[in-house]
Order: sequence, then structure tokens, then C-alpha cells
Amino acid sequence: MKRISFFVLSALLVFGCARTPAPDITDGSEGVISRQDSLKLGVENMQKGLEAQDLGDRETARQAFFQATRHFSQVDKQARDIMHKALSDMKKIIDVSAFEYAPRDSFNVLLLYLKMQNAYMDGDLQVLSVLGKQLEEIVLKAQETTVQAKQKKIEDLSHDITKSREEIKTRASTDVLEVYPTIHVVKKNETLPSIAARHEIYNDSFMWPLIYKANRDQIKDPKAVYVGQDLKIPRDISMDEIIAARREAGAPDPEKVPKEAYTPRRK
Repeated sequence: MKRISFFVLSALLVFGCARTPAPDITDGSEGVISRQDSLKLGVENMQKGLEAQDLGDRETARQAFFQATRHFSQVDKQARDIMHKALSDMKKIIDVSAFEYAPRDSFNVLLLYLKMQNAYMDGDLQVLSVLGKQLEEIVLKAQETTVQAKQKKIEDLSHDITKSREEIKTRASTDVLEVYPTIHVVKKNETLPSIAARHEIYNDSFMWPLIYKANRDQIKDPKAVYVGQDLKIPRDISMDEIIAARREAGAPDPEKVPKEAYTPRRK
């Protein structure tokens, strides 16, 4: 569906803007481009970013989104802020694979964004604000649908693992230990400490740095995780790493790991 949206974006550029490339933005007076050209270049870079994201080229996508934001910054701030948030929300649903798990809502987000571009071009702030709120609602819906679908997938996999463990249990002389997940899908209002505190994760909120370090590729700020992210949960860890994580998180006595907390011996 993203490929269809690229065609729509291209059509918008053909009929809404001239094909002649606009000059680069410079710090001086020479080469300063018009508001319409800034918007055109912003749309073009946004399209490049989506295409790169679709191909798995995150660095190119990041650069393209940066350039899109740079061009959008040439127009009035209030409208720019609305568009910037919409672009950020679109990137989120791409990052959590919402097009795979919630394709209809994700495609509607793209269509709404195109309508916002038209309102942005026309300078209609009122329409832009209304569309922005609608987009935000659909993005939240797409994230929730994605979380549910991913959770079901994980539960199905866990069921298969549990079934295999039960077969082992019939031959073992001791109870089979609990199966701990290695992936956690972020849900609404969750934080790294609240995830680490979950019974099936670490059962200790002070162990959140372990999750942060294992997901540095997608978590830039440990205080900011968003709905639908797939976080790796490290299991091959040592007691030294657990103590170091608890110390980093500010545990009162990091070396006294609670007996109910996850440790390698309980895997």
C-alpha cells in the first residue's frame, strides 16, 4: 500500500508544483527559496524517506526526514509544528511495522497527510488543525491494532514453546522452569522501568538499563518509548551485568538483587 501512496505523492507534486528544481536553502540572502518551493522540497524528501524506510535503509530515511523538516521550517511555525508532528507520527507507524499489522489505518494516515499537505499549501490553518487531530487519532488506532496483533503473534509462539516444554516435562524429574519472553511490545503508558518491573520480564524496575542498552538502535532517550515498539529483552546476562544495571538505575543497594527478580539461574 505504501507503493500506492508514493504514486499519489508523485501525482501531487506533478499537478501541485512545478517540476523545475528549486535552489538549495542557504544561510545568506542568495538562493533563498519561496514558501511553495520549500513545501515542495519537504514533500519530496518525505517521499524519499518513506521509500528508504520501505527498503530498510534507515540512515537514508533519517537523512531524508531531516531534510524534509528543514524545508518545512521555512514556513510559519504553527502550521509547521502541526506538519512536523504528523510526519513524526507517520514515522512511528512505519517503525513499528503498522503497514503489516494495520494496513487500512496506515493507508488512511497517508491519505490524511496528503490532505494536510494541500491545506498547508493553501495556508488554511483551521483545516490543517482539524486534519492533524484526525491523523493523530488514526495513528493511535493503528498503534493499538499493531500492539494487539504483535502480542497475539508472540502468544502463539509462546504457546508452541510451552507445548514443547510440556513434552519435556513428562520426561524430566523436576518441574520445567518458566519460559521468559525475549521480545516485548510496548503498550500504552509503559516506560522502561515499568516494563522491567513486569513479572515475565525482570520483576525488578531497577533492571531497566539492560533493556535500554539492548535497544540503543531504536531508543535514543531512555525516557521516551512509544506504543508498538518491539524491544529485545536480554536473557543471556550475568549477575555482574544485573548489579551494574541496578547501580546505574539508582537502586538503594544494587548488589542485593531481590530474590523474586529474574536472574540467569532462573531461566
